[in-house]
Amino acid sequence: MRILSVSSQVAYGPVGNSAAVPALQARGHEVLAVPTITLSNHPGHGKPSGFRTTPEDLRDILSALESLGVLRQVSAVLTGYFASPEQVETVATLLVRMKSATPGLFILVDPVLGDEAGLYVPQAVAESIRDRLLPVASCITPNRFELSWLSGLPVTDGTSAAAAAQALGTQEVLATSIPAEHGQLSTLLFSAGGNHAITSPRLAKVPNGTGDFLSGLYLSHRVDSEAAPAFTAAMAMLDRAIAMSAGTAVLDIAAALHRP
Repeated sequence: MRILSVSSQVAYGPVGNSAAVPALQARGHEVLAVPTITLSNHPGHGKPSGFRTTPEDLRDILSALESLGVLRQVSAVLTGYFASPEQVETVATLLVRMKSATPGLFILVDPVLGDEAGLYVPQAVAESIRDRLLPVASCITPNRFELSWLSGLPVTDGTSAAAAAQALGTQEVLATSIPAEHGQLSTLLFSAGGNHAITSPRLAKVPNGTGDFLSGLYLSHRVDSEAAPAFTAAMAMLDRAIAMSAGTAVLDIAAALHRP
């Protein structure tokens, strides 16, 4: 299928589109990848060099794709990191038009806002994602902090995560890094088909990009299957990637996707 993916792009240390797009392409999907920012590397590997896509340039890129007619064949959209509220507004406005033209369009919003240390995007960006993108989303993939921030509710375990997901009113919520018993972490799926949980040991060090990779993996399966099997398949591949990246600072996506 043809999928539009709007997020960050890095040359080294896959995050954003650099993590999600390979997951989509590995299952044969055509991806229209549009960067909101282009960097040499994730900041976790040192100070990056790069540049933001201006709101005007982002609008012009998306308008050109729309004029070419290629967006009419898009079956799903993935959004991730945004560098400004103006970028969010541009994409949200486009998605409203696309959803009107294609009622079955599946929109996955990965709300890249922050982590346990707090917001790492400006407050205005976080509010724009909450107010403009969540209302058009078919699915969102927040971590524990993001789920709590977006819902305004504390998230400390699976029960409180379910309450927060319900408060958002989104059709599907795939929540990561939810505290579980015995010091473990759960990844939880809340959907019309039921709730599902996969619990894993809490690892001391996990490379950056696992959330972006999971979003791409889930969407790659979700466009042609129900939520539960898409979740199971995506988590199996994510666990494989984490295991194959043990002891390194970079998520080895290529090895996980292509080694037998």
